[in-house]
Amino acid sequence: MREKVFFIILLFLIVLIFWLRTNNTIVHISPTYDEALHLIQGYSYLKTNSTNIIRRDDQPVLAKIIGAFPLLFLKPSLGLFTSHTYWLNRQRYSFANIMLYYNTHNPEVIMNLGRRSIIVVSILFGIAMFFIISKKLNNLAGMLFVLLYFFNASILAHSCLVTQDLVGAIFYFLSIYTFCYFFKTKSVKCNILCGIFTGLLMVTKYTVVVLLFSFVVLCSYFWYIKEMKFKHILAFLLFQILGILVIGIIVYNYNISELFAGLFRVLSIVQEGRQTFFFGKYSNFGFKFYFPVLFLVKTEIPLLLLFFTSLILSSYKILKNKDFDEEFIFIAGIFIYIIVASFSKMQIGHRHLLPIYPMIFYLICLNFYNFKKFSFPYYLFVSWLVIISTKAHPWYLSYFNELIGGSKNAWKYFTDSNIDWGQGLKELGEWLKKNPEIKGIYLSYFGTADPNFYGIKYKPIGFVSNLQNEERVGHDIIKDGYDRVIIAVSVTNLQSTYYKDKTVFNFLKKLTPIFVAADSIFVYELTNKQKELKEFITLLRKIGYYEDINYISKKFLT
Repeated sequence: MREKVFFIILLFLIVLIFWLRTNNTIVHISPTYDEALHLIQGYSYLKTNSTNIIRRDDQPVLAKIIGAFPLLFLKPSLGLFTSHTYWLNRQRYSFANIMLYYNTHNPEVIMNLGRRSIIVVSILFGIAMFFIISKKLNNLAGMLFVLLYFFNASILAHSCLVTQDLVGAIFYFLSIYTFCYFFKTKSVKCNILCGIFTGLLMVTKYTVVVLLFSFVVLCSYFWYIKEMKFKHILAFLLFQILGILVIGIIVYNYNISELFAGLFRVLSIVQEGRQTFFFGKYSNFGFKFYFPVLFLVKTEIPLLLLFFTSLILSSYKILKNKDFDEEFIFIAGIFIYIIVASFSKMQIGHRHLLPIYPMIFYLICLNFYNFKKFSFPYYLFVSWLVIISTKAHPWYLSYFNELIGGSKNAWKYFTDSNIDWGQGLKELGEWLKKNPEIKGIYLSYFGTADPNFYGIKYKPIGFVSNLQNEERVGHDIIKDGYDRVIIAVSVTNLQSTYYKDKTVFNFLKKLTPIFVAADSIFVYELTNKQKELKEFITLLRKIGYYEDINYISKKFLT
């Protein structure tokens, strides 16, 4: 009893640390690319029961509803905006922009309230897994899962964002976990629970397709190798279908056809592909090693060592012909997911690998329990993980390990949500406030946050967002007569990920930034750099900024 109390107190302290760290993180970052959209979609759905600004190529609504739920108590104005042309024309990003930045409440209050909802979900999952694993294995194994979960950079990063990635990862894991216990016990209760979690994943994220494929592969294995009775497999699959239908009907208010239409639309888009930047190369159809390499460089080295140690120990257990079904299911679940992801034509971020992490944590806990005499390295590696996590604060989203040179070097190899998802705009604004002599900048931003809100006087060059040009017109910085030529460029744009011309900002790449905002926005000064100024003028000419060309030529070129 005394031991249990000790571990519960320790759990409370770790949860408190996680809560403080995530809450500190959200006050440092601007809204990432899709956050405002997800939050406002969820809020409008709760208030109007309408999918007017939810398109079929969007992810399902549950995570958006979870994020938006606290807004029902804050009550930001919605009625004032539903007569706007953005609502009537279903321009969802533009509508989310005016709802967030032109509402009756501070945008950060609205956004961070939604983020805290996701943080709470993450905490509840971590606490639940401690008690589940403590009961099944022991308190030490339960605490190991808690430490791995709450100090992992990827979990920390996505617990802070109003997106479907963290919630989807939780339901994915719980589906695999209950699947495992159904095939061990043939319990109807486990079957029903698995169906519920599969249904919840279906209304959260369309990675449910990968989950169902994993189920089919694993069921085939149990039927062919383990001689599982076909009636049990059939019952399991029927409950998954039933769970999807029932949960879908409840969440979509009987309009379940929208859910399946969205699924087929997203699958179609995935097959069409999307531009990916990987180690200096570009592709619309993906790279086979994109996700495996991302996993190796975005996962903390001590966690990698624990994972590979667990694979070795599990293999040893298999070779000894001991019971290994549980380990096999989780290992298979991890590798099936990575393999399927590697053949996807849409490869835009490590966040798509998030579902494998709880499975990795659990596999490590199993081997920690089964091979107690090898426990010392676990303590060492977990301590190392905690140190890494502390040093990464608060820029968890852009974390990369030492195999690639850390976050400061990662921009050379990856872009988009791996390192730059629009989160650095607030940090850029804070830096400009500390440097009041900078009267205006040229800004190439990847994201949908509003620079004006952060006090940034800017002229846009090559914004990449889903907003209308008139929503980000910027300022007449020539009018203020700036004395320094400053360019701030998001990493995704620096590498021309979504530009047709892949050489747009090549003239900046050999320069050292004078400031880097949240690892994602590089700030350069060209004031006394004649060669780079001339190349910048060439870029301005392509955009049509002729007044700026004249100003720079007269004041800075000799």
